[in-house]
Amino acid sequence: MKIFVAICFFILLFNITSKALSNGEVLYNQAIEFLKKNDYKNAFIYFSIACYNNYIPGCDMMGPVEYQIDKNKGEQISKNWVKTLSKSKNQLASTHLKQVLKYYIDIYKQLNNKELSNYFQKTYNKLFLHIEIEKINPHNGK
Repeated sequence: MKIFVAICFFILLFNITSKALSNGEVLYNQAIEFLKKNDYKNAFIYFSIACYNNYIPGCDMMGPVEYQIDKNKGEQISKNWVKTLSKSKNQLASTHLKQVLKYYIDIYKQLNNKELSNYFQKTYNKLFLHIEIEKINPHNGK
């Protein structure tokens, strides 16, 4: 009987812990705490797990955080994430992509990588500037 109670307790504890760990927002918040301590490796791990658990802001942060550890990998992660978002036909993903690009433009300026910031600015212009022009002038001079 004691073994049965111990097993039940362990299973219950494991389920509670699993639910908490699978919560992307909890993981994201923990990653932010690591960032505050300049612990980029652990922050990246927690952002990655949050992303894996479908908490999209975790995915957004992976590139810039990895950039602090390895510039080449961070750049690739950021570019790949933008490509992933840009392939979606979902309007919500498009809106999110716009926000991510603006964030990447700013963060890479702050990290003194004007080339990468300009890359994301050009991507933003290519994807969204023509849409804004069409809204202003829907007939495009015709």
